[in-house]
Formats: sequence, structure tokens, C-alpha cells
Amino acid sequence: MPRFRLASLALILCAGPALASAFWPGKVVNVAADDALMIRKWPGVQSQVIDAYPNGTRVSLTGRCKNITTNVSFRVDGKGTPQQKHFKMKQANVWCQVMTADDGLGWARGKYLWAN
Repeated sequence: MPRFRLASLALILCAGPALASAFWPGKVVNVAADDALMIRKWPGVQSQVIDAYPNGTRVSLTGRCKNITTNVSFRVDGKGTPQQKHFKMKQANVWCQVMTADDGLGWARGKYLWAN
């Protein structure tokens, strides 16, 4: 195989994960004034709390969401309006992955997140 093809293939393979790790802006919504959205290590209320954000806090979303009852994962970083994305995220038992303040990854209930 010619060198330029190998170099192109290597570039594509190396770029793959970087492209998959893009973050989308979001915001914490619908949380009571005296409460905070718990960010958990894994999707589920029994999982360890690793961070918490009050209403209005800007967050970074990975675009990955999961319904923990049906075990179906889906993405909200594609086409669609913020309203369409929020409609999918606010369904019962849906958790979405977010970046924490210390650059880690965690999960939060989708109904408390707004994807811009």
C-alpha cells in the first residue's frame, strides 16, 4: 500500500476518538431554588454523587443519553431544535452524560438538562 494511503488511514483512525468526544453546551433547568441537580458516576439514583449544580448552571453535554429502564441509548447532539432534544431527554428514566467541573464525566437526569 502506498505511503500516502497509510498516512491517510492513520490520520483517520487517530481523529476518530477526538471527533467523538465533542461537547455540546447545555444548562441545568427546572431544579428548585433550594435544590441542586446531582451528577452521578453512573446513570441511576443509587450511583455515587460526584458533583451537584444549581438551576441555571451551564454544563457541557456529551450528547449521549440512556433510558435506564429499557437500556436504550441515543444521541441528542445531532440535528433538531433544542425543544426536540429536550422532549427526548425529559422522558421518564432518561439520563444524559455531562462533563463535571473537574473535567470528569458523570450522568444526570435528562429532564433537568437543556441542550442548546
